[in-house]
Amino acid sequence: MAGQSLHPNHGKKSGHKGETVLLACHTIRMEIEKAARETGCHYPAVWIESGLHLQPESLRGRIQEELDRLNHAGRVLLGFGFCGNAVVGLVSGDFELVVPRVDDCITLLLGSKERREQCLKDGGVYFLTQGWLDDELNIWKEYQATLARFGPERTDRVYRRMLAHYRYLGLIDSGAYDLVALLPRVREIAARLHLEARVLPGSDAWLKRLLTGPWHGDGFVIIPPHTRVDLALLGFDAGTPAPLLQAYP
Repeated sequence: MAGQSLHPNHGKKSGHKGETVLLACHTIRMEIEKAARETGCHYPAVWIESGLHLQPESLRGRIQEELDRLNHAGRVLLGFGFCGNAVVGLVSGDFELVVPRVDDCITLLLGSKERREQCLKDGGVYFLTQGWLDDELNIWKEYQATLARFGPERTDRVYRRMLAHYRYLGLIDSGAYDLVALLPRVREIAARLHLEARVLPGSDAWLKRLLTGPWHGDGFVIIPPHTRVDLALLGFDAGTPAPLLQAYP
């Protein structure tokens, strides 16, 4: 998926010396492309396939593989959160690497850590977007596989236990897809999982700032060229647990 553009009329090839390149998760591609249209920031883009978020080591390897192809870029914008420490151990090339200071893409799409905490105040939320439903190895696909293998009664028991700490299935309204068309599907999934469907307002403010800057401050970490990312650079000490990663027990 390397070398694609955020805009069909953008003619630059990824990797031109000194240019800015976006390296991002395909799961949030619709949201990033919407932010790019609205800001006019049409950088060359490399999209990492979805489905690696629950395997941080594999995700780290795929991101590094693409970083190693971009040694003539001047700056790489990373369209990922920390994703279970998947960014720890990455090594920048001849470019500076800009990393959002955020646990995962959920907080990126909600717009702030405070907004995420507010969403959780009434009970646990399993967050969804159209990208997660279409691209990710997600809970609904796993539910259907379990159902086909074990039948409805056992599947129901398993998922009631797995989701015991969750109350809501939260669809993030990012403004990048047809919410009305998606809602019936989300309500069906919520009913099968014994959760309450809830629409949560999203925000593209963090994504737009990723594209436009400024990057200095609390919202981002700037990794200098030829530097290995470690917890200290991300603002954590060695005893800090891995950042939050959406999963179920």
